[in-house]
Amino acid sequence: MTPPPAAKKSVSASAPPATPPSAHNFDSIHGHDLIKRYLTSAMGSQALPHALLFHGPRGVGKTSMAYALAKTLNCPNGGRGECACDVCRKISTQVFSDLVVVEPKGAAGQITLAGWKPGREEADTIPYYRFVDSRPLEGGRKILMLRQADRMNTAMANHLLKLIEEPPSYLTLILVTHRPGDLLTTVRSRCAPLKFNPLEQSEMEEFARSQDLSSADSGTANLLRLAEGRPGLLIDLISGDLATRRKATASAMDLFQQHGFLMLFRAASELGKSPTWGAGGEVFETTLQTLQAWVRDAILLKVMPEGEARKLMLNSDVMEAVKTYAAQNEMPALLAAYDELQNAFEYTARQTDKAYVLETLLMRLGRLKQN
Repeated sequence: MTPPPAAKKSVSASAPPATPPSAHNFDSIHGHDLIKRYLTSAMGSQALPHALLFHGPRGVGKTSMAYALAKTLNCPNGGRGECACDVCRKISTQVFSDLVVVEPKGAAGQITLAGWKPGREEADTIPYYRFVDSRPLEGGRKILMLRQADRMNTAMANHLLKLIEEPPSYLTLILVTHRPGDLLTTVRSRCAPLKFNPLEQSEMEEFARSQDLSSADSGTANLLRLAEGRPGLLIDLISGDLATRRKATASAMDLFQQHGFLMLFRAASELGKSPTWGAGGEVFETTLQTLQAWVRDAILLKVMPEGEARKLMLNSDVMEAVKTYAAQNEMPALLAAYDELQNAFEYTARQTDKAYVLETLLMRLGRLKQN
């Protein structure tokens, strides 16, 4: 007898290991067809800009596309499909000598001039100036990728500007950021911008199936709403880390609602619990997003029937806690709280004391409730 086909696993089952961004190529990336066509056409006509700016929401696929571009530029087979050449294999495992990825470091989470000039090296810093000044060793082009490029300090941004204006013929620069407005205008204006938009629902469902999740499963449908068109965020949700963070948000907000300012520091501590909290600012921004989603759901419960609100809520799995929060706050206070959290994204990027930021936010939200 032929055994029945295996059922798609639900989100409660252990998730399969996610494909790291470096393992992707153009064929494996879901969505962004227009960007892939542009890059392919520009490479085919030898008209690819030497400096590219990949910008869009976090988790939408910018870094994956940057690695895929690096493969296409250097792979002898074009970097498509299941290519097993040395170039693609080394890029996938991040040991390709002609690709360097620069990311924020240190307590301030900045990209600085360390390693960019002779005499400015640090013990754990790559001598980037040597990478830029030497010709490719293993491929046809060198790729310099700056992740969270908005975290460059002014000195580094001015140094990069000179490199963009007078680049070596063999170098391609890719700046990756979800905050393009924080880049120096002079740097931004000299890069070819490519905006990455959230994926369509059908594309996200296809991505979910590629992760061995059934889009018909109610749990998966809830995760797809939470992901808001961002595959990277869906992976975080599947891993359980974001689910833990959302539960921590529910616990912290309930604690703060019941006991007010007496529990402010305890609530801020609950919100800040994460093994990688504050790494490069990305995880901290996710904490702000979970708070904002919480307030958003409370607003929905205020303006429409519960049954209709549930269809749109991001935290419908903790409905009772959100209902309690909504009942204890007036609509003007909720709207002001949502705006306050939106504004927080602008001033927290360069704030190193994340605990202080959360304590200040909760204090402001508490005052809004009192008013």
